[in-house]
Amino acid sequence: MALLQESSKQVVEINITSTSKQVEESSESSKEVVEINSMSTSKQAEESSESKISISERLWKNCENEALYFWHNSFVEQKLGLDPTKDTILHTATGKYEEFLLATASGDIQVHEIPIHQSKIPAYTLELGTPDGSSHPRSKWIKEYTYENFKISFLHAEVLLDKLCNSLAQEEIEVVERLYRRAMRLKMDFFYSQQSALIIPVYTKLDPKERLMLFADFDFTCTDLGSLGILENIAIVTAQKADQLLQGQDRDKPSHITSTDLKNTWELLSQQSTFEYDNCIKKIMLGEKALSFNYDVLQSLHSALVEFSSSEGQAVSRIFDFGVLKGISLEDIKQAGKHMILKNGCMNFFKKVNKLEVSVNIMSCWSEELTRSALSGGLDTFGVDGNAFRYADGIFTGEVTRQAHQSVKAKRKCFQDMVQEKENEHGLNSLTVFIGTSVGDLLCLLEADIGIVIGSNRHLIEVGKHFGVRFVPLLDGVVDKQKKHSDSGNPIVWMGGLSGILYTVSCWTEIHAFILGRDLEDDEL
Repeated sequence: MALLQESSKQVVEINITSTSKQVEESSESSKEVVEINSMSTSKQAEESSESKISISERLWKNCENEALYFWHNSFVEQKLGLDPTKDTILHTATGKYEEFLLATASGDIQVHEIPIHQSKIPAYTLELGTPDGSSHPRSKWIKEYTYENFKISFLHAEVLLDKLCNSLAQEEIEVVERLYRRAMRLKMDFFYSQQSALIIPVYTKLDPKERLMLFADFDFTCTDLGSLGILENIAIVTAQKADQLLQGQDRDKPSHITSTDLKNTWELLSQQSTFEYDNCIKKIMLGEKALSFNYDVLQSLHSALVEFSSSEGQAVSRIFDFGVLKGISLEDIKQAGKHMILKNGCMNFFKKVNKLEVSVNIMSCWSEELTRSALSGGLDTFGVDGNAFRYADGIFTGEVTRQAHQSVKAKRKCFQDMVQEKENEHGLNSLTVFIGTSVGDLLCLLEADIGIVIGSNRHLIEVGKHFGVRFVPLLDGVVDKQKKHSDSGNPIVWMGGLSGILYTVSCWTEIHAFILGRDLEDDEL
């Protein structure tokens, strides 16, 4: 870490004179800018000639504050047990990062075969050493190896970078972004290269006798909009088209429901479902609050969810019993699915997983065709558990030929059956990951080896905490697991379901990093 900080500080110092002057004298000619950068390049060449100087001596030479040097030595000696005066061999990952920084600072780098303009070098170089926000949970870890002077230096770099980027064209801004991603990739390589028994990424750390099984609820876990709302819209638009065709004709035919009547029916069904849902949640919360999660508490949770499960199943059944979806076309469902917007990072994650030996199962209590269409684009091998509609000439008859899980208990049973089926089929144990976002997912989340909650569903968190479930940010959970694993050496990291701990994330990118790590495809410059 010290080597990375040293390299970053070297490059920032190489460019600090040129960047400051460029900001203050932005009205001067490009010739002066080139001269400024030539000074930067000369300084770099001069420092390169001193490569034989030990790392600790170079750090001393680059430190403006003497206290910083002694603080560093004290930290290294007392907390790391190392001799800071002893020369060391430069790590290859550190060397690659340093070469990239110096190459960018000197302008000796190209982006997509396009030479970098000399006047843009300060902005590009500053981007490589600019941290990505101080509010991230990782800042707690970074704080252990930071100092006020470092923070001031980085803040100064951020201010300069903002000013320099104000004058850049869109293409040049994209260059800055690509250089930043490249720098972050090299930094990641440094940490990946360390000899340590890491517990992530989950997929690469699987035991040879294990198979990864991923489960995800579809509505609001993979999407921002619910499937029912989309199906409702299709039904109303279909009814409106029928209204237009019947203008001037007998509109009192018993087989025809006007779009106005259909809207009113949908509104009544929605109000009834919401009323029943809220009442069930209130009843659950009236029970005794658990101090911690254990087997007895789990049984109480099962009992509490019986009424909720029944109410949820009835709400789904009413939609079909009232026939409010009857008459919609298969083609409209497929087209609506193709235009559904998935949560950011969701599709990218699934595309990467699709290339691996991973069982993926998407669960929906609505239309199977809608879900499949939303996930179309090379993801046809995914298992989709949803309702199968019966069609006549491409029109939904109102009959469901195969009902998917309609309640909490049914979803749990479906989850258990699929896990058992895969284990019997492959003769391997399964490491199960369930990703959900609602109270209906709670039992599956708890029974999976790793339960991940995306977003912050208020009712799910309230009910979970009422029964002693702990909701831990995924990053914090990984850090805690890593510490325990390093201390105990126990090869079993994820102890299985019923631990009472669920991990929370804000987006699919966190799930991607947790399960797959860095991208499997090289999308560097």
